[in-house]
Amino acid sequence: MASYLKHDEEALAALLAEKTDQGMLAEKKALETTLQETTARNNKVAELYEHAYEDNADGKITDEWFMHLSHKYEEERMELKERIADCREKLDALDREKHRKEAFLAAIRKFMEMGTLTAPLLHELIDHIDVYETEGTGKNRAQRIVIYYRFVGYIELPDSVFQRSDRYRADTRQGVAVEYIPRLA
Repeated sequence: MASYLKHDEEALAALLAEKTDQGMLAEKKALETTLQETTARNNKVAELYEHAYEDNADGKITDEWFMHLSHKYEEERMELKERIADCREKLDALDREKHRKEAFLAAIRKFMEMGTLTAPLLHELIDHIDVYETEGTGKNRAQRIVIYYRFVGYIELPDSVFQRSDRYRADTRQGVAVEYIPRLA
């Protein structure tokens, strides 16, 4: 990841933007539509309540029927207000998500500047790591490890990264090599 940032920061930023913006745009559009519909229904229910009150005052509907309608409208309005608040809260959370990409790039830059990897930096950069069962035997043993970054989740690096750089392989100790292998489609 650091090598990719060093060689092509704009491409990594575009990859992060695509990853974070892809789902967020669809979710934001759906939430805005729901908010608009819910707000319109809330206004309509308020209008219906006013009409029921006027009809009751004019004697067009009975007090019993007015009480029934007012109770029904009040319950619906409370539910709608709750949904409106929930939609607004989710939209605010999506706006905060936009800033996570910049925080992730800053954490990687900090990683690049350090001579050694420290626990605080790992906690800042990595959310969790999934380690799978070892497959194969002898020299053909392989173990899949998937790293989920704190700000953006799992990132699949494009093949173009591997064509220009061989820094994705590291011999950690005698007989043990760590290699980034892109997920096969």
